[in-house]
Amino acid sequence: MKTDKKWEETVKEAAGIWYFIHCKSQNSQDVLALCRQTLSPEALQDAFVFTCDHMRRYEGSWHLERKLCFPQYVFLESGNRELLIRELKNSSYMRDILADSSLLVPLNPEEEQFLRNLWGAGHHLGMSRGYIRDGQTFVTEGPLQGKEQLIRRIDRHKRMARIGIAPEKTWDKDFPELQVGLEIMAKS
Repeated sequence: MKTDKKWEETVKEAAGIWYFIHCKSQNSQDVLALCRQTLSPEALQDAFVFTCDHMRRYEGSWHLERKLCFPQYVFLESGNRELLIRELKNSSYMRDILADSSLLVPLNPEEEQFLRNLWGAGHHLGMSRGYIRDGQTFVTEGPLQGKEQLIRRIDRHKRMARIGIAPEKTWDKDFPELQVGLEIMAKS
């Protein structure tokens, strides 16, 4: 993947660049905890995963559950890639995951902005609610409000929608769409 070096330098001075690690068969929650515990603040500004709310019906009623959006990925924010790689490789557990530094991949500016806008600072996508009128979806509350153009398909019975992630997404080709919580309150 090609990286815009000018953008990388600008962000490095500001908040840091978002990177991602593909955890393969490892548990992303374990990798996340390990990163937070072992990496210095100079190497790591933040480590996180993206979550979203889903409604699930069991025991005769609907329950709100939080799920991982990208279960095999951990996202890291750092202003110092070289130090981050060095500290990751010092951990014997992480050394297996990061056999070479190319597995620590920076997100491009469009991807990072898309994720920041939709998931927010808490990296969590809450439940959205809306209605359908004359075949057109209107989201009245939640993170999808004003972003109806992302919705590809709605499953009213499961209370979820499939949204298109980002046009040039690099972190995984397995996620052209993502299921998120959307409750349609009325349809006319």
